Amino acid sequence: MKSTYLIQIFTKKFQTKFNITTDSSMITMPQVHKEIIDFLGKNDIEWEPNKLNYNGKSGFYITYEEVDNGKRQDDTVRKETETRV
Repeated sequence: MKSTYLIQIFTKKFQTKFNITTDSSMITMPQVHKEIIDFLGKNDIEWEPNKLNYNGKSGFYITYEEVDNGKRQDDTVRKETETRV
């Protein structure tokens, strides 16, 4: 079963977001990293200025969430609930 994930990468100066469609479930961070690295190696990514003023020690952070068919990036498959915070 194919799943689509919205990936967002934030650095101190730039940010980007894109969708990845994969057959494997991205449950552990090594799986997430592999999919992101594969995607970054095959595509040109459009970076935008980061207006969040991120000041983290690591220099970047990545978020990901499963989305419906990848068509609308604001519709998540799993909603946050009181038991899943």
